[in-house]
Amino acid sequence: MKILSWNLERPKKNQTTKTEKIKSLIHSADPDIIVLTESNLCLDFGEKYFSLHTSALPSIYENQNYSEGENRVSIYSNFPFKEQISTYDSYTTVCGLFETPFGEINIYGSIIGGFGGRGSHFESDLQQQKKDLINMKGNICFSGDFNITFSGWKYPSAKVIDETKEFFNKQNLEILTKDIKDSAIHTAINKDFLSGKIYRSKVIEIDKKISDHNLIICEIFNKNQH
Repeated sequence: MKILSWNLERPKKNQTTKTEKIKSLIHSADPDIIVLTESNLCLDFGEKYFSLHTSALPSIYENQNYSEGENRVSIYSNFPFKEQISTYDSYTTVCGLFETPFGEINIYGSIIGGFGGRGSHFESDLQQQKKDLINMKGNICFSGDFNITFSGWKYPSAKVIDETKEFFNKQNLEILTKDIKDSAIHTAINKDFLSGKIYRSKVIEIDKKISDHNLIICEIFNKNQH
């Protein structure tokens, strides 16, 4: 199972060169699950993928200007979508139950702090998303732009990093991307789902003209498949 996570840095509907390059990069990676943040509803990856999206942002929201179709999080999956799970904020998080070859899993796509890893928006998002995860039943894949690094540069602070690691540990969630240096893009999956499997993560470096974030891929295998 291959999970791709990427912050697209707010592509616009009329930026066809940029959106076509984004689609080409994603198609060449051939992921099973795609979690995009700072995205746009104009992106379409074909009939192969089921999709869930946060609500389109109004032209002015939280004192920021947004272009047509901009949204904070989108999930695409080539596994069947069974049910949408309600979250605390339809603009910032989206969650669905999907049937994968490894069993059912709730894919929770997120951006923690739409304006970076500091300030009231970040603090509120982090606390509310923790509550969503605590209340969720079944397997969880929590993926997106956390605005937190777990390796390398300590962002937004050592305190936030340590507290978030402790939270994931208490929720029995493994951060598959914790060793990727200076990355704020992450995927965490509960350890029960990973039992009997191995995983690996890798970075695909992206031209800064496309996005200021690199593309992150996590792959999960049964031990006897690898």
